[in-house]
Amino acid sequence: MPNLIGHKSQVEAGLDMQQFSSLVRVGCSPQLKPFLCSLFAPECEAGEARPPCRTLCEQARSGCESLMNKFEVQWPESFQCDKFTTESCERVSHLLLTL
Repeated sequence: MPNLIGHKSQVEAGLDMQQFSSLVRVGCSPQLKPFLCSLFAPECEAGEARPPCRTLCEQARSGCESLMNKFEVQWPESFQCDKFTTESCERVSHLLLTL
């Protein structure tokens, strides 16, 4: 901590992440949960938080954004996929294959 959103504790991150639990439960995108985990509790590499995979973000967004919009909820600014790179996507692809 802090994570990539700026939470200073796991408790703070957990409370903020709860707002997405309904989306995870309805399964709007199988990539949503791994994306959220990579954003709220990122792996560290050489003391630096590894940013989420852009492709994972885009897949989560494409599956969930229309449902969010039906409830007048916007995709969060801190989740903007163009902020992320594809550099960490190889690691995420490997993890998804093992699930």
